[in-house]
Amino acid sequence: MSKPQRGGEPLELVGGPLGDLAFQWAGDRYHHQWRFAEQRASVSLLSVESDSETLWPLSPPLQQIHRQSFGDGREVIFGVGMAGRGHWSATFTLVPELKCWIVELACRAAVEPQDLVSTYRLQGQWTAAEEGAFRCDRGPSPLCVEAIGPGSTAELQADLLTIRPQQTAATATTQWAFRLRA
Repeated sequence: MSKPQRGGEPLELVGGPLGDLAFQWAGDRYHHQWRFAEQRASVSLLSVESDSETLWPLSPPLQQIHRQSFGDGREVIFGVGMAGRGHWSATFTLVPELKCWIVELACRAAVEPQDLVSTYRLQGQWTAAEEGAFRCDRGPSPLCVEAIGPGSTAELQADLLTIRPQQTAATATTQWAFRLRA
């Protein structure tokens, strides 16, 4: 079993046609990015991070990450971090049989959060596919990002994608999720 990574070591999970997910340390947290090979070189999703002074950051502030492989083929990166009065957690799961990544996020806060969100800068030509879903047509199969689960929403403005929970509450854990599929 591998140890959690703290403050520095990069980590990459190769997803083949589903893209590669890479984590890099910057400042006081990990930034992450999905990159797509071959003719998809201009398509990527890059997390937008806040500085260490921001109480409610633009993306969960992941300060520790850990990779785990499961016997059924799933590869998971777990992340945790803190900012302000919030404790964040995230899982990034590569699910080959469903041809997707599933990202589940949560924040436990001692006070009502001002805003909980996951923000990505998108490269490529993205358009609305349906409510809460966005699509990038490239190569033989499109790439789609969609909010999943009850209470998650997604919005695209220019080249920024935001995914957030519909409701938040003080002294409770708030969850939201999205899927990236080819």
